[in-house]
Amino acid sequence: MKKLTGTLIVVAALFSASGMAAEKTTKGAVAGAVIGAATGKSLKSTASGAVVGAGTGAMLEKGDKGKAARKGGVVGAATGAGVAAVTGHSVLKGAALGAGAGGVVGKATH
Repeated sequence: MKKLTGTLIVVAALFSASGMAAEKTTKGAVAGAVIGAATGKSLKSTASGAVVGAGTGAMLEKGDKGKAARKGGVVGAATGAGVAAVTGHSVLKGAALGAGAGGVVGKATH
């Protein structure tokens, strides 16, 4: 299992570095999905990894779109943490997912 996890992380790194023409949001989503699949137990882990990776990639963009993504990420993190606390889930995980979703939405709406 450790070999498989290590292999998948290396593949994720190659995918994220290979498409230099691809935007950072796409590369982040692919890398996040691969890492989520390697370390998680279900499809939910893969989807969560993709959301967090896409949001991180969007927030790393330069210019106005990156700034909008960062603002969306802040709002999403606060909202995700609040919803997770109210529903009894992990606040940290809620903040991470909220920030990822908020970053993607912030970039898309700009």
